Amino acid sequence: MSSPTSSTTPNGRSSRVFSESDEIQILKCLIRATKSVSPPITTVGTPTINHIVKRLNYKFTPSQINDKLRRLRDKYHKHARNKYLVRTHHDRRIFKLSKRVWGRKITTKKSEKVEERMESGKGDGVGNLEKFPYLMAEFTRVLPDNEVWKERMKGLKEEKLRKMDQDWVFIKVEEAKLVAKKAELIQQQIMEVMGETGSANGVN
Repeated sequence: MSSPTSSTTPNGRSSRVFSESDEIQILKCLIRATKSVSPPITTVGTPTINHIVKRLNYKFTPSQINDKLRRLRDKYHKHARNKYLVRTHHDRRIFKLSKRVWGRKITTKKSEKVEERMESGKGDGVGNLEKFPYLMAEFTRVLPDNEVWKERMKGLKEEKLRKMDQDWVFIKVEEAKLVAKKAELIQQQIMEVMGETGSANGVN
C-alpha cells in the first residue's frame, strides 16, 4: 500500500499529499513525454506539466506538479551522491526512474549495457554472494537496513570479492589468536598473584 508524502509550496503552504504511487506515475509520465530528449532533462515545459496533470486525473495543479518534480530532482541528486540513503524498495524505484530523467547521458550502447549488468548483478559480476560468507556477515552487521550494498557488490568481479572475503578470514584468524593470547596471559597472571589458590579454584 502506497504511503502518502506531503509537499509544501514555495510560499510555505501545504499542498495536496502525494502518494508513493503518484510519485512513480509522475516520473513515468515525464519519461514518456521526454523520451526524444537525451538526459539529463534541465527544464520541463508547460505542455509536459499539463500532460502529467491530465494523466493524474487533475488531482494536482500544474504548480504542485512542478514543485514535486523539483523535489524529486533534488532527492535524486542527493541519493546519487550518497547511495547509502537509498534504503527502501520505493527509494530504489524512484532512484532508477529519476536516473532516466536527471542522470548522466550514456554515450554508447556498450556503456549502457555495462551499467545494466552492474545494476542487475549479471555479466562480469557475481549472482551468488553466499560464496563470500565472512564478507557478507560483516556488511550485514554494519548495514542491517541497507540492501543497496548487495546490488553493488553483485556488480564486482569474483576475484575482487574473494580477496575481500579472505581479508576478513585473516582478521578472524588474528582475532582468535589474540583471544587465545589474552586467555593465556590472564591465566599466567592469576597464577602469579594467587599461586596454588588459583589452580585450586579451577584456573588451570
